[in-house]
Amino acid sequence: MTTRVTMSVMALGASLAIVGSTFLAASASAVPVAPDPNQPANGESAPGHSTESTLTPWFSPVQVPPPAVTGGGARSRTIVYRAYPFLSRWLHDAIGRQPLELNGAARITFVDPVGGRTVVVNPNGHCDFTDGRNLGAGTPLRPIVVDAEGFALTIEPRLHRVAPGS
Repeated sequence: MTTRVTMSVMALGASLAIVGSTFLAASASAVPVAPDPNQPANGESAPGHSTESTLTPWFSPVQVPPPAVTGGGARSRTIVYRAYPFLSRWLHDAIGRQPLELNGAARITFVDPVGGRTVVVNPNGHCDFTDGRNLGAGTPLRPIVVDAEGFALTIEPRLHRVAPGS
């Protein structure tokens, strides 16, 4: 059951990536999107980003802390919103302990029709469904990569062995 839920969450993410890319008109950046290797898992504060207060209510399946915004000045032609959303504790618990870790990032790029500036939304996520009870570094699986017009996504799954009796 929990494996099916995990696979459903991954399939939903991939489906949203493909559908979302269909409706965006601006070109994706030439630089591939990559997960933040320094981001702690499961809602711990990412470097320079507080996760204590979120923009989403407790019952939301995904918690979104305030993003870091760069390039919002009058001379800037690009505004970047970088955020570190994470699964709500209740959803993480519902998925349960799995021998799986997911590290991912997305980038949505579009032109603001009012101001004419390029807007980049760059969420990064990291879920460790072993809850830190994995043995070793794990085995990297084939990354899931989408690079379409206006939308890029990279998810780097890693399969782990979980400590016995945990």
